[in-house]
Amino acid sequence: MPSAVPEPRVPALLLIGETGTGKSDASYHVFSRLFRSGTPTARLDLDDVGMSHPAPPDDPDNFRVKAEAMAACWSVFREHGARCLVVSGALDSREVIDLHLTQIPDADWTIVRLRISEAERHRRVLARGLLLGYSEEELDAADVDETRAAGEELPGVVLDIDGLTSQQVVDLVLRRTGWPDGAGPP
Repeated sequence: MPSAVPEPRVPALLLIGETGTGKSDASYHVFSRLFRSGTPTARLDLDDVGMSHPAPPDDPDNFRVKAEAMAACWSVFREHGARCLVVSGALDSREVIDLHLTQIPDADWTIVRLRISEAERHRRVLARGLLLGYSEEELDAADVDETRAAGEELPGVVLDIDGLTSQQVVDLVLRRTGWPDGAGPP
């Protein structure tokens, strides 16, 4: 009786970092570069798929929603030919990261934490927030809350990206991780 050929492992890239570090932008440009090179790739921004409110009191950032949505999206992406997955999100603790990693058990996760200086992060958050109609006071209060949560040591390759263009960030991510090993064009 022939043995079943196991499904190949899924190369999955998770870009994390504090608000304003460019996770979404970097994930889009990694996806775009791989897609243009012929690699069947899918991309998901957890911050977008987690926009479901009201959030439950025990999960105010909707991490469970994000994790479940990621797994469901990957199932559809894979069914339609994707061979690797690029994910970005503001996952801020080991527990939350592990919750997401376990949702796709056949994935080989590469985690990259993007980091910028506090001055650059403050500048980016302020500029984006003002465009969205927040006051400078509201943004400063939110910034203090996030800085307190940023003390935990998180897994992954840490990349300092101050002053780099989007394409330089992609170059650095791919060079430092060797990602996506084994997910080239068919």
